Amino acid sequence: MCGRCCSNLRAGTGESGLTLFPDEIHLFPEEKVRPHLAKGVDEPTTIFTYQYTDNVCMHLVDNMCQVYDDRALMCRKFPVKLGANGLTFSPGCKAVLNLLRTSKTLSDDAEEVQAALVIAERLMLFHRGFADGEVDWRFNLVSDAWEKMNP
Repeated sequence: MCGRCCSNLRAGTGESGLTLFPDEIHLFPEEKVRPHLAKGVDEPTTIFTYQYTDNVCMHLVDNMCQVYDDRALMCRKFPVKLGANGLTFSPGCKAVLNLLRTSKTLSDDAEEVQAALVIAERLMLFHRGFADGEVDWRFNLVSDAWEKMNP
């Protein structure tokens, strides 16, 4: 309930925001949503994910999510992170530390784990569905332009 996970959405270089799947973009105003990942040959033609562009989530009020029951998958999976080493916990979060102290493990049926697995499955389907010559594209919020990921 500290709100840090919802108030530093463009951490690091700020090139990308909170990732949203197409069925989640209705959660935010159209002017605050930009494309994120796509595929295409010479230009992006099929958008896979979008991104919320603000650094602080508009739904965070007094460190509480106002759309908690309907929040995006990326929010549902927190504090679980997807990475090359599988599922891990986000570092530096008091909620994570408390969870680890009390349970030592996170159940496979926990909402956070299930959301992370749904995201992983969607990403796998995206990466397996490339036609000949298609490459990954990413929309950079800083440059306001598409960039080839794997030229």
